[in-house]
Amino acid sequence: MPELLDILFRKIDKRLNLAALFKVLRETRPKGYISPLDAPPISPGRIALFLLILLVLSGLGLTLYYDPTAERAASSLAYLHREQPLGWLVHNTHRWSALLLFVFVILHALRVWLTKAYRFPRDINWWGGIFLLLLIIFMGGTGYLLRWDIKAFTLMDLIISNFSKVPVAGPLLVTAILGGSELDVVPLYRGYALHVWFLPFVVILVVIGHLLVAWRQGLADLSPAWREFSRRFAVQRWQHLAPGMGLLIALLILSAITPHSGESGPSDLSAWPHPDWLLLLYFLPFWYLKGVASVVVGLIILTVMLTSLLLAPRLGRKNARPALFVTLSILGVAGIVWLFSQITYMGYQVPLQGCSSCHRPTIVGDAPIKLSEFKIRDPDWLVFHLKDPQGSLLVPFASPEQAP
Repeated sequence: MPELLDILFRKIDKRLNLAALFKVLRETRPKGYISPLDAPPISPGRIALFLLILLVLSGLGLTLYYDPTAERAASSLAYLHREQPLGWLVHNTHRWSALLLFVFVILHALRVWLTKAYRFPRDINWWGGIFLLLLIIFMGGTGYLLRWDIKAFTLMDLIISNFSKVPVAGPLLVTAILGGSELDVVPLYRGYALHVWFLPFVVILVVIGHLLVAWRQGLADLSPAWREFSRRFAVQRWQHLAPGMGLLIALLILSAITPHSGESGPSDLSAWPHPDWLLLLYFLPFWYLKGVASVVVGLIILTVMLTSLLLAPRLGRKNARPALFVTLSILGVAGIVWLFSQITYMGYQVPLQGCSSCHRPTIVGDAPIKLSEFKIRDPDWLVFHLKDPQGSLLVPFASPEQAP
């Protein structure tokens, strides 16, 4: 394989004369340069990159069968699950890759902080990583809409009913996300365009830039344990692929043994309409507060967290007090552990307690507390909902008898 790549590079170099450019780049590397290729193969950054590649490949497979129309969106996913060999595995792998990508990007950011790799001149890559994290979260939300099922409708309804109450910025945010203040087919088309075309293009550009900056600057440091391991066992380049292959096998097993949601469209009578794990981040403020306060406090917490991340290269600069770095590190680790554990705990409440685990008077006062109120009786419900959202099971939460 290295010989083949070398031959390919020589053929390209004859046409573009890239060798001279790479020579200049090598000669101007920082002192003590450590190649990113020397990083441990199990580092969170490498795993996140592998998950992103798998996410793109599985997403390409889904686009071959997904129909982005209100009438056929859910049925096209059901067809993929029931009629196409291993179609359900592709869909579930896509879902698990998205969830794990978010986790490992967070862990990668935590590792960068703890190893102080966010400091100048690597602060530019730190800020690029924050932007990438926001893009991944936004992609998760737009992908959620493409299911076009009871969960997607409930999320759209909550976005409208909660964010529209925020003065000035609220209605603008609703318009940006959903295209207006009513639940119609616009969110599906907008979500499809963002999730399949615009956001992946931006993510790929940001990731390429992120990798190029890391390659140009090199690693901040290598752990002593990995240095000793590499010295004693002489790890080969091809062996760096082993963790990725192991992760792929684990993902396939996880996707095969966990329930999939390919049939949770408008004709589904059994799906628990609870949000997926990643989307629980949105619902977390509603777990403790209610009304406008939950939205305002949620926005304040998000603003504080984002501002802290952006200011991290300044708060943790070299001349900062060690006590400040230790305090921020403890708060960061504790916050991530609490966040993951809390949304995981919330995710377990629906199967254990039913809809009332979330839809309580202290969280969403006017929401239904019985599973039967969420039942969708037949595919005509979707058309009924789109034509008259105020008469559907969502806004306001009408009884099933009122639906056609």
